[in-house]
Amino acid sequence: MATDQPNIPENPSKNFNEYFRFKLGRDSPSDARNTLLVVTTLIVAVTFQAAINPPGGVWQDDKYSPANCTVVTSDNNCTIIRHAGTSVLYYRMKTSYELFLAVNTLAFCAATNTIVYLLLDSPFQTEVMLCIGSTNAAFAAAVAAVHPPKPFNWGLILAAWFLPYILRLFSNLINRYK
Repeated sequence: MATDQPNIPENPSKNFNEYFRFKLGRDSPSDARNTLLVVTTLIVAVTFQAAINPPGGVWQDDKYSPANCTVVTSDNNCTIIRHAGTSVLYYRMKTSYELFLAVNTLAFCAATNTIVYLLLDSPFQTEVMLCIGSTNAAFAAAVAAVHPPKPFNWGLILAAWFLPYILRLFSNLINRYK
């Protein structure tokens, strides 16, 4: 270690958190920004994948009642119990599914919000905003696709969706009028 940086411990095992914490005089803001972009991009990828394939997976086939039915028509008394491609977790533990979906949506939107703010005023800002918007729409479509065609509390999901953007807006307003 260099001797002109007395605040940095020589051995990271003595104070691990302090050793790796961002220091403005030591670390480049550009490096910190790039690290945040990598981390948030990984979070977006993981949360998007979790939306497409929720815990427990998705049903591979339709299930009908009574069991000998294969299709619902107007002249038989068959009803569909579950749809292929919908979340298994929803049918097994609805509250857990809703909680997972809300937390996953919050993480996804917080990460995309971070990417937006890290890339403001970049040379391809318009293209990046278009990509982020498209990814958000694809995420919403994926959530809707694996959700069974049953009533659902979408208010919780919308709150999780907009919370990072609202918090950033309030933060910017507070900083502007200090």
